[in-house]
Amino acid sequence: MARVLCIMGSARKDGYTRQVLDRMLEAAGSIPGVQVEAVHLLDYHIGPCHSCYECIRRPDHRCILKDDMGQQGAGPLWKKVEMAQAMVWASPVHGWAADALIHLFIERLYPFLWSGELKGMPVATLAVASNQGFQLVAHQMLCQWAFTNGMRYIGGLPVHTAYLDE
Repeated sequence: MARVLCIMGSARKDGYTRQVLDRMLEAAGSIPGVQVEAVHLLDYHIGPCHSCYECIRRPDHRCILKDDMGQQGAGPLWKKVEMAQAMVWASPVHGWAADALIHLFIERLYPFLWSGELKGMPVATLAVASNQGFQLVAHQMLCQWAFTNGMRYIGGLPVHTAYLDE
């Protein structure tokens, strides 16, 4: 069974980004042997990296922060990342870039860079905008973040809400 973890970073639980992600989840979930789980970052408590470098010093490369992406690998969101075999990052576009929640999540993947557990993991992205086409900029940003984490970027979808039905 292939496990795909879909991470949605949006302050709106039922906005445009969720609408696009739901369609993608429907399609992916219909593939035999694929288990899809969507998580909304607002449902978890995660803070910024503190640059303590404990994840580098520790032989298990686990984060020591006391939140859902830490707890020395016992945080519930950390566990979901550990179990994933592929990821989808879905982000609305705010300030002409990927939103702060998805950025925060990706920042907290830093310990996995040291453990190598995400190396080669497939990742796809969704960037959804209602502004002057900056879904293309956010899309490129998400691709770069996947690359810097050693993941295998398999594609993405920059969506403008004017074309949402298409």
